[in-house]
Amino acid sequence: MNMGWNWNNMFKLSKRSRINYWSCSSLADWIRGTDKPYALAWEGWDEWRKEAQNKHPYRYWVAEKLLDRLQDIIYLPCDIYYTIEAYVRNRFIDKTHCLNTGLKPGNYYDLDYRIIHGLFNELVDLVEIEYAHLFKCYKEKKYKFVHGRCVEAGLDYLKWASGLTYNKDYGFRKGDKGFGEPTEQAVAARKTTELYNWWKNRDNRPDPYEIFSEEKHGKSYYKKISKMQDDYEKEDTKMLIELIKIRGSLWT
Repeated sequence: MNMGWNWNNMFKLSKRSRINYWSCSSLADWIRGTDKPYALAWEGWDEWRKEAQNKHPYRYWVAEKLLDRLQDIIYLPCDIYYTIEAYVRNRFIDKTHCLNTGLKPGNYYDLDYRIIHGLFNELVDLVEIEYAHLFKCYKEKKYKFVHGRCVEAGLDYLKWASGLTYNKDYGFRKGDKGFGEPTEQAVAARKTTELYNWWKNRDNRPDPYEIFSEEKHGKSYYKKISKMQDDYEKEDTKMLIELIKIRGSLWT
């Protein structure tokens, strides 16, 4: 039996629930002797780590390793409490293990109907709740939240994210290939905005039964209704596929 001290298991809870790391603080920049960038591409981070470590190896270790280990020790009670609180909230209040369809309880809905409503309703919640609260934390503008959600704040976040470009904050310099082009986050935010707006306006699509009738379009009016319904079905499928394509970017 291995009775050795397993540091990683000991602080598993803190690693799972940690929000801020001391290695990202101004103190860490001072100890390291090199400022940590706010954001970089994956390749940029590798280059920065090598450069910072080669410049001051010991100071780099203190800032990047020791500070976080000390934080793990000091914050362990808080991390345990936060992890338990997060579990209770996720399990019994927010129920983040489930997809919320937003459909009226008590009625029967076929699986195809539940799929599209479940996925797009979750997208709406992501924008109006998670993105909205995230953006509120970074802006002084006062947003009005109703039942924990704010459409304006969520859309403002997407508008901000849609304008992100590869610049010096990402390790790019003028003249570099890709400088000034939209980031992956910006591309995803633009698509998210498109899908969100489409879903919010989907119920406003004309009802084919209100447009076509035998009196106005003859005995073959039902073919026109069928064609319009088929077009709607194809549009729904197309937008579902677009949503699946960006699923990797739908997180906060």
